[in-house]
Amino acid sequence: MISVIVPNYNHAPYLRQRIESILCQTYNDLELILLDDCSTDSSREIMETYRSNPRVTHIIYNETNGGIPFRQWDKGIEMARGEWVWVAESDDYCEPTFLQCLMDAAADVPDCTLAYTTTWWVSEEGNRLYHNGIGGDTTVYSSHDFIQHKMSCANGIANVSECLFRRSAYRPGETSRYEHMRLCGDWYFYVLLAEKGRVIEVNTPLNYYRQHAANVSNSAESQGLTFLEGIEVLDYMKAHCGLTRDGYAAGWGRLWATYERQYAYPPAVRKAVRRRIAGKYPEIYAYYLIFKAKHLLKKN
Repeated sequence: MISVIVPNYNHAPYLRQRIESILCQTYNDLELILLDDCSTDSSREIMETYRSNPRVTHIIYNETNGGIPFRQWDKGIEMARGEWVWVAESDDYCEPTFLQCLMDAAADVPDCTLAYTTTWWVSEEGNRLYHNGIGGDTTVYSSHDFIQHKMSCANGIANVSECLFRRSAYRPGETSRYEHMRLCGDWYFYVLLAEKGRVIEVNTPLNYYRQHAANVSNSAESQGLTFLEGIEVLDYMKAHCGLTRDGYAAGWGRLWATYERQYAYPPAVRKAVRRRIAGKYPEIYAYYLIFKAKHLLKKN
């Protein structure tokens, strides 16, 4: 069985499409857990229309808004009965073959703890914008290679809706590491899962990641949280996953210089990011200055 968790907050315009895309999967041995974080729109009414569906095992409404999405993930995982878990964001949707494709791939890798497809970014209306697929092949990573090549300098997974993970690899004793985060908790979550086994990447875009004004990640990026929170993930990977300076310094420096421009960090955010990183990781700060200078030279 696959336990599918849909954490929702004020996504009524997209919620029915999300739920239907789950119930229409060609792989149908699943249970559906619907969680609502005290929505103020018509989400509750939509969820209630699925109350009698035999695959819906829980519909839970929070009395107060928790404000942190990762706490809802953990809440759903604690209820889950399946061998595998899929956290399906309430504003995303997927192809009917999403689960079958991942389960087929995982069947050939018994020690797989995390499997994911690539993703289509779509507009608020669901129009395709672009995808990150690279040819339709499948890649199997060792734990170390996945963390080194996909997680060391940034979160290499577009969004959680594209992932399936083994429930036995979930680490309830480690949730305090990421539950307080607004942006980077998923990054931390994937690293913890990947430490337990191999990771499969199916390079076919079967997930649809919706972009809209209420998208939490967009506002969080502009506040510099990739670095203010992400540095905790780097700390962990250095301490536990064997990362070396050569494996992260240039990548982090380049990303810092790029995001500072892309998201037009205000002075207070620039200062906070520099204070968070420069003293602790002078090697990253040095690369940041190099990439920043290169951009200014190119611009002039």
